[in-house]
This record gives sequence, C-alpha cells and structure tokens, in this order.
Amino acid sequence: MRLTAFLVAVTLLFSCGIALGEEVAPAEIFEAPIQITVTFTGDCTLGNTPLERERESGFESFIEKNGLEYPFANVKHIFEQDDLTVVNLEGTFYDYEANRADKTYTFRAPTSYADILTLSSIEAVSIGNNHALDYGVVGQDATIEALESRGIHWFGTNEYANGTYIFEKEGVKIGFVAAYISWWWGKGNSAIIKQCFADLEAAGCEVIVACIHGGVEYDKRHDLNQEKMANAFIRYGADIVIGHHPHTIQGLRVENGISTFWSLGNFSFGGNSQLRTLNTFMAQITFSFDENGKYLGHQINLIPAHVSGTEEYNNYQPILVHGEEAEDVIAAIQYDVKRLKLKPYIENVGAIQEFVPAPAK
Repeated sequence: MRLTAFLVAVTLLFSCGIALGEEVAPAEIFEAPIQITVTFTGDCTLGNTPLERERESGFESFIEKNGLEYPFANVKHIFEQDDLTVVNLEGTFYDYEANRADKTYTFRAPTSYADILTLSSIEAVSIGNNHALDYGVVGQDATIEALESRGIHWFGTNEYANGTYIFEKEGVKIGFVAAYISWWWGKGNSAIIKQCFADLEAAGCEVIVACIHGGVEYDKRHDLNQEKMANAFIRYGADIVIGHHPHTIQGLRVENGISTFWSLGNFSFGGNSQLRTLNTFMAQITFSFDENGKYLGHQINLIPAHVSGTEEYNNYQPILVHGEEAEDVIAAIQYDVKRLKLKPYIENVGAIQEFVPAPAK
C-alpha cells in the first residue's frame, strides 16, 4: 500500500466526519521525488515437520485442499501495491526426506511450493536463518534453485551460502543482507558479513537493509544479544534492521536515523498446527530520495494482523485485523519499545509513524 493510498484512507476518515483528537492524529505523510515502499513480514514456513506432514491439520494438507494461493490470499492485495515484498523463508523447498538434519524441528516442502511466493506477489526472501540447512547443503541448494528458477530473489549468509540482493527503481538501489546470530558469532564470520556490506556499498546502494535472526523464542521483549547483533550490523553500514526468530512480535527502536525491528513474529507459519501466538504485523517502510537519488529518510507503517483466520488452530492464512484487535497488536509492539510513543492505529490504514530523517553522513 503506497503512501498515496494512506492519504486517501486518512482523507476518507475526515470526510466521514470522524473526529481525530490530538492523541490519535495520524503522522504527517512525507513526500519526495522518489519513493520506494517495501513490505516486510515475519517467519514464513511454507512446509511441515515430518510429523505434521502426516496430519490433516498440517500445512501441506491445507495446500492440497485449497491451492497454492491460499496462504497469502488475505494480504496479497497489500503485496501487489508495494514496490517489493520481503519475507523470512524459514525452511526448505526440497523433494526428498533424505539428508534431514539431526534436530527437533526440520521444515520441508516440495519444490513446487515455491510457486506460493510468485502467486502471492512476494519478490524476495531471506534465508539467513537456522532452518535454511534443515536438509543439509543439498536441501539449501534445491531451495535456491527453486527460488531462482521462479525469479524470486534471495539473500542470506551461512556456512554454505553467501548471497546479497539489490533492488533498483528509478536508478536508486537498496541492498539486502541477512544472517543467523549463532553463525555470525562464529570465528571470522563477521568479516564475511562486513564484506557483504562493503560489496553493496561499492555497487552503489543508497540504503542497506539487514535482516538478523536471533533472540529468545516467544519472549515478548528483545534481549541483549539481539541488540549486539543489530548494533554490529549498523556499524557495518545497515540503515534498517529487520529481526526474526522469536516467533512472537517484539518492539522497535528508532535511533540516529536508523530503525530496528526486534521481531516481526510469525506470519504464515506451517511449522506448527497449534497456535502459541496470534498477533503479528507487517512492517511497511517507504524510503524517500531526492531527485538525484540521495537518501532522505524513511517512514514506517505498522499493519496489524493475525497469523491465522481462526483462534482455535492454525489455518496458516494470515488476516488483517481491525478495531480493538488491531490496537492490541500495536500495544504488543509498544510493550517492547523504549523512549518512543508509537502513533496509534487508524482504521483501514495502519499505524503510520513519524518520518525518520536519514542519519548525517
């Protein structure tokens, strides 16, 4: 949903005679010669564990009954209206059960399920997470091949893959890099990530987005290790940090012109048929540039959602929420926010935050 759509929605609120008090006044919409809107979601596991695969309640059973467009059917219209949609792909596209890692949770889907992304207007994925190697190097290679053959861009760095992505519009380039926290802490691995940032800067990226994967699962507040990783990536050159892994939403930090999201939570999460958390949100960021392509700053819209259309079980189909349910999502984000009062949710718009000017360089 572009900023012009936000303006239309806010205008409708006033034209309908709805009085907005000072405490709920929407943020002023920032306009610029060049704007790029990117929508980020949390963890998307488009497959099952071996146990869930045998159950009617499993993700693959829902796809077999409802088709490949099913998971993102309720939010596809948002993805279609932005310039780029990026999700964290937590799992593999691989057609065999061989090479399964010796761990409790391994997520796999047939390679044909990569079509879910193209059919849903999702153009790029992060694989910088702890499930990219659930089926070993061959599973990761199969995943990358399935993505590339469909024109889906991927980025992420681990023991056996090292990829960045550059999105370009009107001559402006935005770079993407991602990594999992335990790998990043490994000996010498920070140098590899630093080189990713250097390469993106050398390629002319005006903005770099870093996806970090770390934190304590289902903790509603971020921890010191997440801060250490985010701060390191900011030193390397990140202008925006997007966090994944805790499987529940956490807050955000806006500091020195850089916004950090600690966790976007789950989104379409096929890894578990039971719900441990319902709230989620889409972080939609509009990056602004002058007529020469110089980065001016960014503006965030927090779009509240639930990971499932049912509360009794996971139906793997995120839905937008409204009214008190949407306000509850914003409150859950605020719970982990320090020194910043979030702008409130506006019906059918989202919670548009104040424009964040680019840091001085």
